[in-house]
Amino acid sequence: MTTGSPPSVNSDSVLDLEKEAVAVDQHSDGHNHVPPSSLTFVRVANGEYSLSTTRRIRSIPPLAIGFLDLANSGDFAANVFNHVPVPVYAIVLMAIGATVALIMSFVALHDFTCSWKNIKLLREEWACLKSVDADKSAELEISHRDLGTEIFDRAGVDVAMGIGAFLIAIGTYMAIGGANHKVWFASNLLSGYIGNALPALYGICNVGWSVHIWTRAHKQHCAVSKHLQDDIAKQLLLTRLRKTQGHAILTGVVCLVSGALSMVTPTHWWPYPVLLVCGLAFIYSTWVYRHQIGYERRMLKEGTILDEGFLTAELRFLHSTKTAMQRNLSDWVTLQLADMSISDLLGLLVRCDLFDDLCSTLLNKSHSVKHHFDNSLPSTPIDQQTLLNLEKPEQVAEIFGCARSHLEQYGLQSISIRERYLLECLGACLLHRKGDEKDG
Repeated sequence: MTTGSPPSVNSDSVLDLEKEAVAVDQHSDGHNHVPPSSLTFVRVANGEYSLSTTRRIRSIPPLAIGFLDLANSGDFAANVFNHVPVPVYAIVLMAIGATVALIMSFVALHDFTCSWKNIKLLREEWACLKSVDADKSAELEISHRDLGTEIFDRAGVDVAMGIGAFLIAIGTYMAIGGANHKVWFASNLLSGYIGNALPALYGICNVGWSVHIWTRAHKQHCAVSKHLQDDIAKQLLLTRLRKTQGHAILTGVVCLVSGALSMVTPTHWWPYPVLLVCGLAFIYSTWVYRHQIGYERRMLKEGTILDEGFLTAELRFLHSTKTAMQRNLSDWVTLQLADMSISDLLGLLVRCDLFDDLCSTLLNKSHSVKHHFDNSLPSTPIDQQTLLNLEKPEQVAEIFGCARSHLEQYGLQSISIRERYLLECLGACLLHRKGDEKDG
């Protein structure tokens, strides 16, 4: 990799990033909101290194969950061709619809286990923050929002639509043998009213949560307009709030309409075209949440302080870095790494929330760096200084190469996710400050 000075046209960009770094460092004392730069890895059963503690709240659901609403229409053939003898083409459609619904029920079960882990972490976080004597209103605001979203927008979907898809699948399979009156009757109950009851109930519950999210975003919008002075952070946060409100409206309407119409399908065919539209809208809603709203984060702790100045400065840095990378990722990485010392490079990886992945790759897949560590020990601590102490040319080259690879492959995604999280924190800070001024 080239190590000479970059062209002069890039010097302003480098200086801007350095100024942003100084601004953030001045605010970084007294809180633990910067991703950790000191980690501990342990060897797992397959011999590879893994982080000893992964208390990370992974709140971005898989896109496959968006297809659960469509899966609950897998009883289409069983309800439309509900007569004896069952036509051959109807049997084929029933088998396909039932199989898809059954597969999606297991997808929902798998995602529910992931969501349940998040819920337990968030409940633990909530209890921890409530036990602190200091004012943690902003932190509790975020914890409450994430816990509610995990329950209503993820676990609720998995439970209601997952169980519904499973019952619909069983009922639709039974409809194939509809010549038997008892089988026909049980099939109608499972693939009709019983299978669709939970999604309908969920639709009503989700509307309440969607209204809460829309109202909360509206209050934050007012607080941003009144209190936030930084133009970049203000524009980013207002954009996020508009997307959050739009997502809440779309999700609430889709779940309510889909739930209500699903109770009509046992006796009428006409709801299915509308349910198809609802299913496609739910897929789009899930995609929007994954790529524009949702985020991952570490647990908030007793010492976590949400500081508006730090959040604003960090958002400016992340936005300038993301904008530069979006223009030409390859050129930006080449020029930035050429100008950076290894210390600055590792600092950049930390702030982009890529340092733990970098360390994991170096410990497991590098050729020379991993030999520096004693693999006979049960745990291996690693931090920035540990990597800075590696002075062999081949080790330094591996660190630079691995850092470049991570920035090119995961940089934009990781920065976007962290930016969404910090915007959520900033919104909570402003909403909390607005409440303080109103009370005063």
